[in-house]
Amino acid sequence: MTLSTAVMGKMSKVDAMPISNTCSGSVRRMIGGLLCLIFTVYLAGCSMVRLGYGQLPDLGYWWVDSYLDLGDAQSVALRNDLTQLHDWHRSQELPTLAQTLAQLQALALQDTTPAAVCRVVDDLRPRLQALADQSTPALTRLAVSLKPDQFIHLRHQLAKRQQTWREDWLSDDIAERLAKRSKRLIDRSEMFYGRLSDPQRALLRSRVAASGFDPGLMQTDLLRRHQDVLQTTQILAQGGLSEAQAQAQTRQLLARLMRSPDAAYRQRMDLVNQENCQTFAALHNSTTPAQRQRLADSLKSYELDARALMPTLTAAR
Repeated sequence: MTLSTAVMGKMSKVDAMPISNTCSGSVRRMIGGLLCLIFTVYLAGCSMVRLGYGQLPDLGYWWVDSYLDLGDAQSVALRNDLTQLHDWHRSQELPTLAQTLAQLQALALQDTTPAAVCRVVDDLRPRLQALADQSTPALTRLAVSLKPDQFIHLRHQLAKRQQTWREDWLSDDIAERLAKRSKRLIDRSEMFYGRLSDPQRALLRSRVAASGFDPGLMQTDLLRRHQDVLQTTQILAQGGLSEAQAQAQTRQLLARLMRSPDAAYRQRMDLVNQENCQTFAALHNSTTPAQRQRLADSLKSYELDARALMPTLTAAR
């Protein structure tokens, strides 16, 4: 997932497993732009994965431009960087993804445990870090080139994002929020398993009701991330730093976006992530053989897509 410091604060709905918010909680806010778009295409249940993956450089560019209103020279540079990142990802990351998806297919047919689910999610974190590392030079070049009027545009766009987030997560009363979260969870699960039974739906609703998810705390950290992005990119845009120093600033920003410096927030998100692993394990262990086969078939389809998208020489190995 990756591409503009302007987008790093955007909260994409990214899910590594059908109902685990481990990625959609702390990890989905790691980095924005193309990095989030790539990971969404991975496991979003979209029937046009191959087409969507090929369009990622354009999608990433349009997303970044919506936050920064890029100039001509910036547009050319960003498009080149996005294309190079996309090529790197195809050759270096898709083979690993395909292998992981192949391994998950066998696991999909068996019972699981919360610890096993969390291990799957943890195994994805190095891949996200690799993408962040690979995108650091491009992020730095873009941040250094920003002009004062672009920061005005960026502040406006981040404020709109904050308003949308409040409307999505804080405007309803508690009962309505729980109903909305439960529906999203059920819909996402049924993308992978097919129609859930009434007891399975009841299981998910009860887990949502008991969750330690705290939208108020998440909003606080969202504002923290937005402010961090603004402050760091302004430092970079002022100039005066060597290339190495500027890239170090970018890496440190990405690290703070991936792991909040707020200890209370980290502790709460660790708890929520553990709850999500428990929820997924409980749901999976309640599924029928037909539901598990559907999950395995979905994973197989993603694996075939990943292999088809690899460069020819890589796919042939």
